[in-house]
Amino acid sequence: MLFVATFEHSADNCWAREQHKEKAREWIGTIDERAAEYDVELHGSYVTPNEHKLYFILEVDSFESVTGFLDSPFLEDHDGHIAPVHALSEVAELLLEE
Repeated sequence: MLFVATFEHSADNCWAREQHKEKAREWIGTIDERAAEYDVELHGSYVTPNEHKLYFILEVDSFESVTGFLDSPFLEDHDGHIAPVHALSEVAELLLEE
């Protein structure tokens, strides 16, 4: 299953702030290890620094893998939305079927 995960944090809780940098280094530095541990294929990860938003495109077999991959402290410090998605071409085929 393919998921798009969108997260946001406040400016005060931004991991670029000095008091949060160690947490950011640890979490970001282990992203590949966690992906392997939870069998997550990370298709992309993006950030809009001025908006304090992060975006992930993940392919997994279960939703539990998504939450395990993101987990603490990320989910504690960010508000987010995780949604399963389908390629538009797949949906278009169903919609345009006669």
